[in-house]
Amino acid sequence: MDYLQKLYRAIILDTELYEEVEADKTLTRQAMMTVALIATIEGVFHLGVGSNGPIIGLSQAVLGSITRWFLWAFFIAFVGTRILPEPETDSDTGELLRTLGFAYAPGIFYIFSSVPIIGFLVQLVVPLWQLASMTVAVRQALDFSSTTRAVGVCVVAFFLAILALLLFIAFTSFFIGIAENAAPIENPLIGA
Repeated sequence: MDYLQKLYRAIILDTELYEEVEADKTLTRQAMMTVALIATIEGVFHLGVGSNGPIIGLSQAVLGSITRWFLWAFFIAFVGTRILPEPETDSDTGELLRTLGFAYAPGIFYIFSSVPIIGFLVQLVVPLWQLASMTVAVRQALDFSSTTRAVGVCVVAFFLAILALLLFIAFTSFFIGIAENAAPIENPLIGA
């Protein structure tokens, strides 16, 4: 099966695709390619490329999306296998990277977000579609029998990710504040 067929199956929320992607370790690159593709489409058609120019803006969008994808997979794996597992749950971050990567696929419809009249509808529907796709991806990767549990894992992982982000910002701000308030060296040893 080629890549475009996989994207199509991901878009229509085909649970069998997510099972196949979960099991096939060679598809991690294609999952990352999907994340990068959707980030590029969002950058061009939905969000704009930023004030630093198109190349830098798109690079930031792609790198940011890939980083969020890695972190999201890590937090989902942690919550789904350690905090809220079912007895059948057997998964790892790699499986979640693959399934969540393909779950980005509905974002391809952001191509139509700048089209008059339907653009508003696209911007409303696509995030919900991606959320549904990610829920299916999590349910399949973690071998859950319940969609409700998959949603619960996503909610708990979301709050843990926000907490980690806030701690990172606080930690960084603390050390930046120390560095900004440090006294300058009056008499350097070198070149005196």
